Amino acid sequence: MNKLLFHIRLLFLSKEDKELFTFLYKTIGLCPKNLELYKRCFTHRSSSKALKSGSNERLEFLGDAILDSIVAGYLFETYPDAKEGTLTEMRSSIVKRKRLNDIAIEMKLQKFILARIPNLKQNDAMGNCLEAFIGTMYKDLGYKKTKNYVISKIILPHINKETLPIINTNYKSKLYQYVQKKKLELQLVSEPMSQSNRQLFKSEVYINNEKISEGVGRSKKDAEQLASKLALKTLRIA
Repeated sequence: MNKLLFHIRLLFLSKEDKELFTFLYKTIGLCPKNLELYKRCFTHRSSSKALKSGSNERLEFLGDAILDSIVAGYLFETYPDAKEGTLTEMRSSIVKRKRLNDIAIEMKLQKFILARIPNLKQNDAMGNCLEAFIGTMYKDLGYKKTKNYVISKIILPHINKETLPIINTNYKSKLYQYVQKKKLELQLVSEPMSQSNRQLFKSEVYINNEKISEGVGRSKKDAEQLASKLALKTLRIA
């Protein structure tokens, strides 16, 4: 039925609108209802058209909020044991500007964006347009269909690249949980150290005043993670 509706509506559109309508149908998998709203979502404030019909800034604002909501809900349900800080890191990794820019380019949104911007693909207008696109979907098709699209096209294809390891490699947190459970005394001593022309950090793990491990990294965080990982290995709980 949806495919039949697509072909019927296509008959009554101009050549330019047919191209956009077909793109939206293939991208979303559904027939868009309000084509004019999608045209606005592709209109950057730098375009002369923005003076007449308005830019995509309001839709971008809406889409940003919808995207955050969907991602937060998905992570909350998918990782019931993850703490608030971990969930925040994961969400930030998924919706960070560079990733949204890259996804927008993969979707070929630049083909329809109206903007006076040189090197458009290297501009944050790409990610902003993606957020406007999500806001437009929400206005046009509702929250449920937008949620399904965001999860299948934005979250699932990218979540394992950077976000999932956050849970699996938080060795410092895992070490703290272990010593608290065993009622042990933990000391994590970190200090900068110089080697050649670069700054390094060394971290040492002490449990009940006994040195268990040490780690060296380019940042204090990296050094502490490595020292914690080695400590967990020594304690045979990693």
